[in-house]
Amino acid sequence: MPHTRSILLVRHGESLANAGEASPSPETVPLTPTGERQARAIAESLAEAPELIVVSRFERARQTAEATHARFPKVKLEQWPVEEFHYLGAEAYRGTTKRERRDDRDEYWRTNDPRLACAPGAETFAAFHARVHAVRDRLERSDAHRIVVFSHKKLLHGLLWSWSEGRPPADAGAMARFRAFDLEHPFPNGAWIEVALEGTTARAGKLQRKHLERIEA
Repeated sequence: MPHTRSILLVRHGESLANAGEASPSPETVPLTPTGERQARAIAESLAEAPELIVVSRFERARQTAEATHARFPKVKLEQWPVEEFHYLGAEAYRGTTKRERRDDRDEYWRTNDPRLACAPGAETFAAFHARVHAVRDRLERSDAHRIVVFSHKKLLHGLLWSWSEGRPPADAGAMARFRAFDLEHPFPNGAWIEVALEGTTARAGKLQRKHLERIEA
């Protein structure tokens, strides 16, 4: 019988890009001071040590995971392909803000073409969809009972959407439904959702976030 796993899906703390600043590159955007406080709050919120910490290769996710790994230094830390879905291509993010990319972002989702690559090296929705399912497979096969995943909004929403839908093909209908799911469900920086996973069946809890108003004041 498959054992039940507790999967904590954590969105990285606030980054410079989230705060409206220009991105040096998709991979190297660092946390703001608020994001660093959120990272510490996440670590402090854990009632017990996880058995595995999974982290994206992107700097903002790695920085967010550092506080948790510092609290539980004996826990295995693994880098998985749980980086964000950057469909516009790396050059589109270099030196630009979220506001400046908004028109290109909206046009991409209006096109609704799962195999569209906006630039050389850009990830298509079909490739993102396959990556989400590869991560899902690893989580479902893991021997660890308690796993914390430090990742990004679209990747985390991709996992939640996949578990809710099953394994839909990467067609235009799936792309439109994922976009609707991503827009309809909030997942703020520094927030987390606990998923109870038994085999391939997942039950997601409520979005959690430790309030930092007194710290930030």
